[in-house]
Amino acid sequence: MTLMHLEGGPVSQRALADRLEVDPSVLVGVLNDLEGEGLAVRRRDPADRRRHNVGITPAGQAALAKTNAALDEVEDGMFASLSAQERDHLRALLDRVNTSAEDFDCGE
Repeated sequence: MTLMHLEGGPVSQRALADRLEVDPSVLVGVLNDLEGEGLAVRRRDPADRRRHNVGITPAGQAALAKTNAALDEVEDGMFASLSAQERDHLRALLDRVNTSAEDFDCGE
């Protein structure tokens, strides 16, 4: 998911944590792993040296393309019995499902 959010270009580390809805300390661990594998890179923001921008590397783009191809293959298999129109309708319905954790209170 992190690489998917970086696909559009570099983003600040804080904005990336917000997009992923994770604590910044959790994101640091994820980014350490991605950098260690050469899939992402952190650089100081030239406009604000206190801030880091995160970008995807060419290796990260290749890994993301491979992942997306695998997901497409699985999706094609799962929804093989649906027409293109039915798939579009299903996606539209699923997009309307509320998945925001803040909207739910389990009371525990």
